[in-house]
Amino acid sequence: MISMVSKLKEARENKNISFEKASEDTRISLKFLKALEEEKYEIFPAEVYLKGFMRIYSEYLGLNSNEIIEDYKKSK
Repeated sequence: MISMVSKLKEARENKNISFEKASEDTRISLKFLKALEEEKYEIFPAEVYLKGFMRIYSEYLGLNSNEIIEDYKKSK
């Protein structure tokens, strides 16, 4: 199974989207986008923010947000 991190990063890179552009388009802070791709979940103030940003970012990248969140839950 491909990890969530790989899916997010691969989708962003395949679409040639920079972190800066993704941050501007989604209104998610650059530090949180990078944390999602690097699995540095401890920087999120609460899990609700993590899951919310994960949903927004994955949908922005054209991924199934439910699958991404399920991958996250399985990795916990």
